[in-house]
Amino acid sequence: MSKGVDIGTCFLVCASQDDNSKVQIKSIRDAFLDLENEPQTKNMLKISATNYIEDEDRLYIIGDPAVVMANIFKREARRPLSKGVIAPGELDAEKVLNVLLENILGRAKAQNETCFFSVPAPSIDREMDIIYHQAMFSKLVGKLGYNPVALNEAAAIAYSNAAKENFSALAISFGAGMVNICLMYQTMIGMAFSISRGGDWIDESAARSTGSTASRSQSIKERGVDLLDASKGDPKTIREREAITVYYKSLIMYALDSIKNEFMKRQGTIDLPNAVPIILSGGTAKAENFKEFFEGAFNSIKEKFPFAISEIRMAGDPLNAVAQGLLVAAMNQEGDGVTPAQVQ
Repeated sequence: MSKGVDIGTCFLVCASQDDNSKVQIKSIRDAFLDLENEPQTKNMLKISATNYIEDEDRLYIIGDPAVVMANIFKREARRPLSKGVIAPGELDAEKVLNVLLENILGRAKAQNETCFFSVPAPSIDREMDIIYHQAMFSKLVGKLGYNPVALNEAAAIAYSNAAKENFSALAISFGAGMVNICLMYQTMIGMAFSISRGGDWIDESAARSTGSTASRSQSIKERGVDLLDASKGDPKTIREREAITVYYKSLIMYALDSIKNEFMKRQGTIDLPNAVPIILSGGTAKAENFKEFFEGAFNSIKEKFPFAISEIRMAGDPLNAVAQGLLVAAMNQEGDGVTPAQVQ
C-alpha cells in the first residue's frame, strides 16, 4: 500500500488509502520537550496520558503536548527540524523523528511498499544541506520497511491540485520553516527554489517586536488571526496580532519578489504558452483571509510580474495538499493509476 509523507518543520503528515480506497490522513506536530527522568514526572505524564518517550536520564514529550507544556513552563519547545531541514546541532533529532514517523506511517505491511516523502528545493538566500536531509529521511523511512522516494514539496501540491490545468501551476507552499516554490508546466518542473522565511520567521519577528516569545506568537497565530482585520480577537493580544499581520505582508512580498527575480534569471529557458494559476498551500497559509491578503499584495506588483497568472486559489486542503500529492505520485509509480480527485 503506497503512502506519502510530508516532512514539515511544524507537522509531519501522512496520506494513505485504506482497504476501501478511502484516503486517510494522519499528522503529528514536529515538536518535543525534554524533562528530567524522575519518577514523579513520569507518573504525572502517565496519569495525563501524555505522549512521551524515555531515554536514559531524559523524558521527551512529543507532538502537541510539547507545545502546551512549553507555554505553561515558559520554555521553547524543541524541534528536530529547523527551517525545513534537520536541525543542525540537535543531537536528539534522529531518535525523535524515528518515533514521530513510526507514529504516523507505521511499519510497511508488504515488501517494497513505496513511500514518497517531501524534500525542500534549494534555498536562494541561505546555506542549507538538502543532501544530508534527504539521505537521513531515506534512512528513517527505509527503517520502517518502505521503499523511500523523494519528491519536491511544492511540486507535490501541483500533483494534487492542478489536474484541470494538466498539472501546470505556480505552487507555493507556505510552511513553518520556509516557503517552497515550484513552477510546473504539464508535470515538467521549470523552476523550483525555497526561501528561508516562513511561519517560524513570522513568530520570531513578531515576538521580538512585542517583547514576547516565539511560542506565544505561534499560539496566538494558530488560535486565529484575521489578516484583513487584526483588531478581531482578544484585546489583550492585539499588539501581537498586529505584528503578525505586518510580518505576513513582508513574507508574501519577499516571496513574490523572489519569484520575479528567479524567473528573470531563467527567462531564456522558460517559455509559458498559457497563463497558469497560483496555488497557495501550507500551514502558514491557513490564516483567516490569507488568499485575499495575498491577492492584495500580488495586485500591487501584478504589472511587473514576469508571466501571466490565470487565477489565485487555495489548495483544496492546504494542510494536507503536499501529502496528498505525494500519495498521487507514489500510487501512479506503482501503476495504480490514481487521480488527484481520488485523494481529496
